[in-house]
Amino acid sequence: MSEQASTRKPRVWLWLVFVLLLVAAMVGSLAYQKTLQIQQQIAQGSQVPPPISVTVATAKAAMWESRVAAIGSLVAFQGVNVTTEVSGVITSITFDSGNTIAKGKLLVELDNRTELANLEAARAQLASDKSQNQRLLQLKDQSFVAKNAIDTQAALVDISAAEVSVAQVALDKKRIYAPFSGKLGIRQVDLGQYVAPGDNIVTLLSLDKLYLDFTLPEARFNDLADNQSLAFKVSSYPEQLFSARVETWNPQLDVNTRNVAIRAIVDNRKGLLAPGMFADISLNSQRQSPVVTVPETSIFYNIYGEAVYVLELQPASEGNTEPDYRLAARQVDVLYRRDGVAGVRSGLQADEIVVTSGQLKLYPSLRVSIVDDVAEVPSTVQ
Repeated sequence: MSEQASTRKPRVWLWLVFVLLLVAAMVGSLAYQKTLQIQQQIAQGSQVPPPISVTVATAKAAMWESRVAAIGSLVAFQGVNVTTEVSGVITSITFDSGNTIAKGKLLVELDNRTELANLEAARAQLASDKSQNQRLLQLKDQSFVAKNAIDTQAALVDISAAEVSVAQVALDKKRIYAPFSGKLGIRQVDLGQYVAPGDNIVTLLSLDKLYLDFTLPEARFNDLADNQSLAFKVSSYPEQLFSARVETWNPQLDVNTRNVAIRAIVDNRKGLLAPGMFADISLNSQRQSPVVTVPETSIFYNIYGEAVYVLELQPASEGNTEPDYRLAARQVDVLYRRDGVAGVRSGLQADEIVVTSGQLKLYPSLRVSIVDDVAEVPSTVQ
C-alpha cells in the first residue's frame, strides 16, 4: 500500500505542472495578440484624417434698417358728395354714372325760370336807375337839380346793381358744377326729381393720387421722417407691391391709444387702387443698426440656439504649405432674414469665414478644406 501511494504522488505533481504550463502558454498567447491589436490601433490613431470639404462665405459689415409693420386704409385724395344749396326740380342731367369729368363741368341744372325772371327784372331796374341818374347829372350842369337828389339817385343805382348780383347768384345756384376733376360714382337723382338742400346727387372722387392713413405705436415715433418710403399690399393684388411716401403725421399722440396718426401719398395714375381698401404696410425705419451679413444657409441650430461654423486658421506646421483650417462653433443673434441673407447682431465679426453648407457632418475642431461647391446637406441640431 505504501509503495502504491508513493508511486501516485509524483504522477499528480507532474499533471499539475503540465496544466499550469498549458494555462501559462494560453495566457501568454492571448496577451501577445492583444498587444498587437493595441499597437495597430495606436498606429491608426496617429494618422491624420483627410479634411472635410466645405463651401464658405466671408461675413460682411452692413447697416440694418429695420422694417416696421402696420395696417392702414386708402382714402381719396379729394372726395365729395355733390349736393345742392337750393331746392328745385331737376331739368337737366349732363353726366352718367362712372364718368371721368373735368373741373367746372356742368352736372345738373334745376328749374331756374323764377331766377331768370328775377334777374331780368333786376337788370331792367338797374338800367332805369342808371338812365335817371344820367338825366340828373345833365340837369346839375344847368343848376336845375339839387345835389341831394343826385346822391339819392346814385345810391339807387348801387342798390339796383347789387340786386342784379343777388339775382345772378341765385340763378347760378340752379346749376351744379364739378368742383374738381375726378371720377363720378353712381347717380342718385333722376330728371324731374325734386331735391332739397343737402340731398346727394353723385359722389365725386379724385383718384390719380390717394392717401394712405395708418397708425404706429409710441415706441415707433422716432422711426418717422418726411418723404419716408414705404411699401404695402392689398387683397385685390396679393402678389403686387405698391409704394407710397410719408407726407405728414400728427404732432400729438392719441391720449387713449398712445398711437401716432400718419398720412402717406400713393401714386394711383394706373387706377389699380380704390379708396377704402385695406393695406398691409411695411415701413423702413430711420434707425440703423450695425450688423454682419452672411448667407442664410450658414445659420444652423444647436441646443443653445442659432449658430454658425467659423473657420480658424491654425499656425502652419513644418513642411506643410497648405492652410490648416479648423472649425469653431459661434452662437449668434440673428436680427433678420431677407432674400437669402441673414443679418447678425452679435457673435460674429466682419471678414470672418463661415461655412455655408455641409453642417450635418461637422463638429468643432474638425479639419476642413475650402471648395467651390459641395452637395447640399440640410442643417441639424448638433
